[in-house]
Amino acid sequence: MPLTQLNFQPGIDTENTQTGAEGRWTDGDKIRFRKGLPQKIGGWTKFSEAYYVGVGRALEQWFALDGARYEALGTDRKIYVYQGGDNQDITPIRATANIVNAFTTSNTSSNVVITHSAHGAILGDFVTITNTSTAVGGIPAATLDAEYEILEINNSTAYTIQSNASATSNAGPTGNCTVSYQLNIGPSIQTFGFGWGAGAWSAGTWSTPRTTSQIVLDARLWSINNWGQDLVITQKDGSTYEWLESGGMTDNRATVIANAPTTSTLSLVSTETRHVVCMGTETTIGDPTTQEKMFIRWSDQENYNQWTPNVTNSAGSQRIAGGSEIRCSRPAKGTILVWTDTTMQSMSFIGPPFIFGFRQLGNDCGAVGLNSAIVIDDIAYWMSDGQFFRYAGAVQEIPCSILNHVFDDINKVQYSQVYAAQNSNFSEVIWYYCSSSATQNDRYVIYNYLENSWYYGTMDRSTYQDNGVELNPLATEYFANSNANTISTINGLTAGRSIIYAQESGVDADGAALPAFIQSGDGDIADGETFSFINKVIPDFQNMTGTANVTLSVKDYPNDTATVGEALTVSNTTGFLNTRIRGRQSNIKIENTAVGDNWRFGTLRVNIKQDGKR
Repeated sequence: MPLTQLNFQPGIDTENTQTGAEGRWTDGDKIRFRKGLPQKIGGWTKFSEAYYVGVGRALEQWFALDGARYEALGTDRKIYVYQGGDNQDITPIRATANIVNAFTTSNTSSNVVITHSAHGAILGDFVTITNTSTAVGGIPAATLDAEYEILEINNSTAYTIQSNASATSNAGPTGNCTVSYQLNIGPSIQTFGFGWGAGAWSAGTWSTPRTTSQIVLDARLWSINNWGQDLVITQKDGSTYEWLESGGMTDNRATVIANAPTTSTLSLVSTETRHVVCMGTETTIGDPTTQEKMFIRWSDQENYNQWTPNVTNSAGSQRIAGGSEIRCSRPAKGTILVWTDTTMQSMSFIGPPFIFGFRQLGNDCGAVGLNSAIVIDDIAYWMSDGQFFRYAGAVQEIPCSILNHVFDDINKVQYSQVYAAQNSNFSEVIWYYCSSSATQNDRYVIYNYLENSWYYGTMDRSTYQDNGVELNPLATEYFANSNANTISTINGLTAGRSIIYAQESGVDADGAALPAFIQSGDGDIADGETFSFINKVIPDFQNMTGTANVTLSVKDYPNDTATVGEALTVSNTTGFLNTRIRGRQSNIKIENTAVGDNWRFGTLRVNIKQDGKR
């Protein structure tokens, strides 16, 4: 009997059953499709050897005027800038004070209580102590001068830090010093606010915490924008800051922008008109209690220190309708696209006296989070609740062959962590998200917008930036239990680190094996009326290094447990492989497991013949 060539459509299909997806791929991990053929994705290596405190929430790259390459990383706890191997903590300082009788020590303990009235710190904040006047409890002044993570909030006038030396006596309160408090840290995940006082009046028993609530505590997110070679940075539901490249990489922290709103959901730069725009911001600048989630303010053109409108500037504001909160915004050609929880709108420059005009573009198509949308070649792509959309002059739902796979296993409480990215070399839009049992991103879904195919997989990435400034795309991975050394010494630092990877670098996972697989739907002869017997396989691979395993599985009926055949090992010198397997329906799985393995699958020819009925 002549050989049979098995052909499969590009992309993964989970909307059909295994039997209904004949001629399609139905499962896979760490694979992509290029020119219709599946291949293992690229690997990654460390971009920087440094570990960063917290989980990455924003990643930005840009060129300085002298051509130097910069990267900025915002985490739930800090903000960093990287340039040519040099790292700088640029987290804003929220308060500095000189305090007296500051230190209290206990014999043999490394814990030190700092007494400071109305310190304003929360658990996990960072404080830097300098100018300590004297040794306390046997701990030298030079040792006490350091950066610390606050380990306990004793009360509104005291907190506890951990020195890297133990006291030799009880002492204090004594000693003077200067304290500099960094911006309060934010939640690493989004949570519903359960506890005392959460909920409506008389909703439960006095002095008992609520077990349900509609109150949401947002994860710490950032908007990081380029302003020439400088940065404009907004903490979600917080202030807006500037970082000036001219200040160098030493002792150069971000500082609050004078006169700017003090509470905003996000910020961005209008690339064509050079306005800084704050969205979900204050109706009265400087009064956080006036924050409205649908209110937009923009600065004067070319001057982000001027936000009060008058006849000589182009600053202004607008409250938009259609939804209850602004969630995401991206600059596009000739406009700014704005997503609320339910709608999509545009914000376009029209000149004086109104400066910007607004138009609603679509209903029931809101974005799920701050980073859930991306604009590529003037087309916007975004994740909505239960759907994917694109905008190219009109809002369109994107047909998705893996829709149920994604939204049946997504943690909707963590929608705010969804991170949309582009891999331009492979025409891909990527969304990283949390699976239903995870609280940090551990899954991805990819839409190949040129080939109109979908695929998915597992990967821990909290941010991603395409190549352009750097030769490879960059992405961050979070290690919740890591205590690795970070770019600076912080006493009492608790676990939780991120690292930046260069993606599409090599074929391995930072030196470890990068297993990948793809599996087809079930095929048959004569709609399963006839049994099939397969005894020969002729593989067809491209760009193969190492080996790949080809496994055939069969079953008699759709609901049967498959009988898995032997794993056939293929290398770039393999001509054909003999096997013996029999059943009504059969499928194929291609996978690799070892360091250095790489492959691109072409076609498969098998010697398959009828084997009679039963």
